[in-house]
This record gives sequence, C-alpha cells and structure tokens, in this order.
Amino acid sequence: MSAFSLEGRNVLITGAAGGIGSETARVCAELGATLVLADIEEPRELAAELRERGATVSTYAFDVADRGANERMVAEQSRVDAVVANAGTLSWEDWEEDHWDQAFERITDVNVLGVIHLARACLPRMYRQGGGNMVIVSSVAARMGGLRAGPHYVASKGGVHALAKWLARRAAPHGVAVNSVAPGATVTPMTEGRGYEASSIPMQRLAAPREIALPIAFLCSDAASYMCGATLDVNGGVYMG
Repeated sequence: MSAFSLEGRNVLITGAAGGIGSETARVCAELGATLVLADIEEPRELAAELRERGATVSTYAFDVADRGANERMVAEQSRVDAVVANAGTLSWEDWEEDHWDQAFERITDVNVLGVIHLARACLPRMYRQGGGNMVIVSSVAARMGGLRAGPHYVASKGGVHALAKWLARRAAPHGVAVNSVAPGATVTPMTEGRGYEASSIPMQRLAAPREIALPIAFLCSDAASYMCGATLDVNGGVYMG
C-alpha cells in the first residue's frame, strides 16, 4: 500500500462544506478514507456525492466554538485516525466600525478556540489509540499579515500558527503528529469579489481548492510520518520562508 494512502483510516474534517474543506473530503475519499464531515450546517449534499463514488461518510452539524458539541461528536466515533481542523470564519468590517469588537470575538471563537476544543476532544482519543495525525488549516496571513484580511482574522490565524507548534510538542511523545497548512488566496466564496489580484502573486493566479487539499491529505498520511510542528506554505510564492 502506498504511504500516501488513507485506506482504513477514519478522517474527521471540520468546515467540510467550504471550498477547501469539501475538496479535502474529495481527495481523502479518493485515497480510501472513511470520512466524518462536520460544519455549522450538515454537509448532506457533499456526503451524498461522495457516497455515490463509494465512500463511507457520516455527517454532523455543530458550531466548533461550542466545546461540548465537539466532545459529543468525537465521543460518537469508533476511531479518529486523522483530524483536519479546517473550520474558520472571516468578516470584512473595518476596525472603526461599531460592531467590530463583536466580529473579533466571533472570529477568535471559531478560528482559535474552535481548534482548541477540537484538539482537546481528539488528541486524548488518538493517544489511547497509539497514534494519529492532526492538520490545522492556518493562512498565509499568519506569516506576513495577509493580503486583504483585517486584523481580527490576521490575529486569529497568527494564534493558530503558534498553537499548532504548541500542540505538536505536546502530542508528539504520544505518537500523534500535529502539522499545519497555510494557504494563500484561494478561489472560494470567502475570497470572491474581495479584490484579490493575481498580479500580486508570483505564480500570477489564485489557488484552486484542490491545490490546498492535496497537501492537507498528505499530512494525514504515513508519507508525512516524521513531520512534526511543520507548516506547509501553499501560497503561490506570496510568502517564501
């Protein structure tokens, strides 16, 4: 079996209905994974599509900012071999707007606290199983302040970037590898109409969601067995570390 295969693995993906999340589900299904797909609304259409292709899929609807909801969902799984913390939110308020503080709190609750809730639920399970993989979806904004996003989003992804390293150190002795992917601007509803210009990107185009999904799936596989606390920059050359 190829080291890139996900045959026999249960892969949990949050934010599964979004552009990157749904494409990650498709790639993982192609590689043989059994899927658990979660989003704020149950991703039923995606699940039906993947089942037609032969995948085994279960779906959940919950808010990742709700610690109890994360824990209840994970408790229902027979195994969690890999988890992709992809759920995230972005809003475009200027920080001079009256309701910006509330937007900041929501973005932090979803993008940072949501990852913590998911990790607290999943990592002990993977410890008991003897190993696993966690992939956290960050952003190029964590590397260099972003292209268009506001400070609330940039701060949240900076927190996620640091959190991935903290979790990696904590989980590695238990055989669990925690890594992250930092996408650049990607063709999804989140970026549509927001003024992202291909000319500002060395590769002269935005990413297709599949181009982000493939590195995520790689980090879920044995092919990434000695990667720990790493961030894969997938941004077309916007940031070169």
